[in-house]
Amino acid sequence: MEFRANIIGHVKKPAEDQLYIEIADQYWDGVLQLNQFSHMIVLWWITGRDSITYRSNLQDYPPQADAKLSGVFASRSPARPTPIGLSIVAIEKVDNDMHRVYIDQIDAFDGTPVIDIKPYMPSSDRVDKAVVPPWFRDNVPRYTT
Repeated sequence: MEFRANIIGHVKKPAEDQLYIEIADQYWDGVLQLNQFSHMIVLWWITGRDSITYRSNLQDYPPQADAKLSGVFASRSPARPTPIGLSIVAIEKVDNDMHRVYIDQIDAFDGTPVIDIKPYMPSSDRVDKAVVPPWFRDNVPRYTT
């Protein structure tokens, strides 16, 4: 089996107050009805960490001050075997003429390739009473000990 990800668009940050995902023309039909949702999940390629060195990284220290050495699958380290980033963003506007989906924020750089977007579904994309290590607790609104 061959693995291949298609680039469906790119993150664009042309100005301080502008942020959108520009969807490639051949994928624009896939945006139909996206404007009915308030949020979406964006999967993007972490281009700055796509190298043999970063892809062989299996452990890292999370950025929190008292964090312990963790496996990359137990952290949000950008250096990982398959450098895929995930962000949940608010949809501010869908521009059909320019093939743009304006969003509120994303932790990807201008020009970052987007490999998929999915609508955020509160019934299945949310976890109540999630448990996290102590060093992540300040980043989580509610947690269980």
